[in-house]
Amino acid sequence: MKKIILTFLFCALGVTTWAIDSQKTLEFYKQAISSFPVKNSGETRRYASALADNLDTWFLQNPAHPSAPDALLVQTRLLVKAGRNGEALGVLFRLRYLFPATDMVQLSPLFNETQEALDKKVREMASKLFVQTPNESMLDKQTAKMLYAFSKLSGKEFYPAAVQAFERFLLHYNEYPGNNEIELWYGDLHRVNGNYLAAILQYKKANALYPNSPYRAASMRLIGDVYADNLKNTAAATEAYTSVLRLYPNSAETGTVYKHMAILDENNKQYDSALLNYDKAIELIKDPNSVYEAYRGKADVYYKQKQYDMSYDTLQQAAKLSKVSKENAANAYMQAAKIAHKKFKDPKRYIQALEKAVLLQPTAPRMYELAGAYAKDGRTDNAYETYTKLILQFPTSKYATSAQNKLTRLQKKK
Repeated sequence: MKKIILTFLFCALGVTTWAIDSQKTLEFYKQAISSFPVKNSGETRRYASALADNLDTWFLQNPAHPSAPDALLVQTRLLVKAGRNGEALGVLFRLRYLFPATDMVQLSPLFNETQEALDKKVREMASKLFVQTPNESMLDKQTAKMLYAFSKLSGKEFYPAAVQAFERFLLHYNEYPGNNEIELWYGDLHRVNGNYLAAILQYKKANALYPNSPYRAASMRLIGDVYADNLKNTAAATEAYTSVLRLYPNSAETGTVYKHMAILDENNKQYDSALLNYDKAIELIKDPNSVYEAYRGKADVYYKQKQYDMSYDTLQQAAKLSKVSKENAANAYMQAAKIAHKKFKDPKRYIQALEKAVLLQPTAPRMYELAGAYAKDGRTDNAYETYTKLILQFPTSKYATSAQNKLTRLQKKK
């Protein structure tokens, strides 16, 4: 009995000592970074880099430590000091997602500095992903959400850090029930960073390792997308797409596959086949905005075939889809207006399409075009009213100044 009590006390003391040592270690890193010289020499960068790597080990050993958020914040600053901005950004995302209560006043300046590690085209998306944090309290779910954010971002500096995050997650959470989806996100990460063969291999891995996954059809379709969009390999893309239709005929992916096959046919000027595949996509796809895209593709094919009436009518169908976004519907009407104006030379249909676009989603350019169409058609009162609305709704737009000049001319004619 005495032996058991002594063992228990030893373990308890061991845990207490571990906690104190962990805190002392962290305080050491904090003091070290505060003592760095202002001038960032090569020696300072190397020292900061070594400390950052040591802190990474500290966090892996102490993920639930009360000071874990401080550790990640210090590690971020050390990585910035070391010139490793891509890794610093990865740690910042980890801090933001694992500890969403962390004060953004501390994080925002570091984020603004480290996002230079990303491609310019994804920085706005990164900002949105950084602000929107998950509510789950479980560490694995929070980290999974972070990996989803990583899968959308590209950048030569950031990419290796993101790869490491995926590999680390799959190592430590190898029994996480959502790994079948995370494997796909890992493929997406490779793809957005231009590593297309690695993306294909990852999608194949996701398909092979998870035989009961609902995403097997998606993994095969994504392989087709990489071959079609990125590698421009029509034969390999077609093989992947037809494999989805053959192996997973009842999958939710079939409509998307038909749409992507239609795009492939259109790009290869196989217009009759493209129209057939767009029709199949429209029949099978459930999401209204994806159906809209299929209608727009079909309208483009008709336009390329110089079947302008069919293109115009198809654009009208796209715009009238229930639940399609107002912006998408307005864009379809604007395209229809362009056809009516340039191909039909029909002022009536031109104006009708413009009116529908402006009614759905008024913008300064659309209103300016509509007012000009009214004026050209002799409908001076309508033109006057539309120019006036434009000026009132968009006073700072460059179109407002032009609209005011047009109004002045119209007034002189009265």
